Amino acid sequence: MSVFFLVPLFASLANISCFIENITRDHRFHRLLSVFYFTIGVQNAATAALCFAPDETTGLAFWIFQCHSFFLLAPVLVAICSFCTGRKLMNQGTVGIAIYALVVDLICSSIPKTVVYGFAKFPFGMAPLLTDVGGILGGSVHFFAISLSLYFVLIPLEWNVFFERRTFIIALCVWWIGLFSNFLPMYGFNFPPLHPVVDATLSVLFSIYLNRFNASKPSIYGFIASILISLAVGLLIGILVLGILPKFSYKEYMISIVTTLTSLVFFSYLLKTTLKDNKPNLNFSLPLESYGLSKQELRICELIAEGHSRSFIRLILNVSDGTLRNLLKNIYGKVLPESNSTSKDQLQRLTVFLSKQKINVS
Repeated sequence: MSVFFLVPLFASLANISCFIENITRDHRFHRLLSVFYFTIGVQNAATAALCFAPDETTGLAFWIFQCHSFFLLAPVLVAICSFCTGRKLMNQGTVGIAIYALVVDLICSSIPKTVVYGFAKFPFGMAPLLTDVGGILGGSVHFFAISLSLYFVLIPLEWNVFFERRTFIIALCVWWIGLFSNFLPMYGFNFPPLHPVVDATLSVLFSIYLNRFNASKPSIYGFIASILISLAVGLLIGILVLGILPKFSYKEYMISIVTTLTSLVFFSYLLKTTLKDNKPNLNFSLPLESYGLSKQELRICELIAEGHSRSFIRLILNVSDGTLRNLLKNIYGKVLPESNSTSKDQLQRLTVFLSKQKINVS
């Protein structure tokens, strides 16, 4: 089990790939996701380093570094829930959680001996042992964060239609369970931290989910992220099976097969999900075949005709403002070739034109 550190390492690289894929997009939700992916990547990298720490002094340094990302995740997740439920990103709840997380982070990093009284060596690596004060401080931040997040999603002001509510709530609960499993080895249980795989798997699936209406080619970074998280999942399953099975002649050989097959099956699932040709949930189809529009351009026209804003279109297609602007220019050139007006006037003319097309279809 000494290779367990590879699990959070692969997970961290998968998160960084999602971060690189997302960083060029400039929607406010994309900016928040960039912080989310980067923070989880740092969290998982610190977990890998902590598992591989040679002594307690080094382990304490890695743990303090891990604390920063651990506590930053709380306000980030609350902000994501705020956005999905029609609230401002920086509302009183988000700010309150952020301030409390910052205070606890300062306590943990400035007087770590109050929070951690020692380290234990497990087969998967080294883990800090929490004091009662440390457990209360660390757990309370995320307890308040998950309570506020669930309040937001269960009592939304206006649910963002881009997110399927039940799926979002299930993913949120699974993520928090994975995070709290990180406390088990900190209380002396010989149980490897599962949060790296949960973190990375959900973030990769979330990235695929956000791209489900994007008709452009899949990103190479998303493809790399899928490979890395598949390796992490396969390796984790292999390690767990290795600890369960009794000793026999071909045990290591069988574990290698289990690890490889699990990785391949999970990667096949991610690849199939990535390439799945979804369409926006619209109840009409515009007769625009004769204009030579691409699939992405057709979807933009459908969304404009449905009355959605440019901001929402950027979100649902998961593209940057510059990309959307270029796509709109292409549409103007194909649908309104005689127009030499400003982009704002062209968008208004396009909206009127598509509304007429919609009426004709109806």
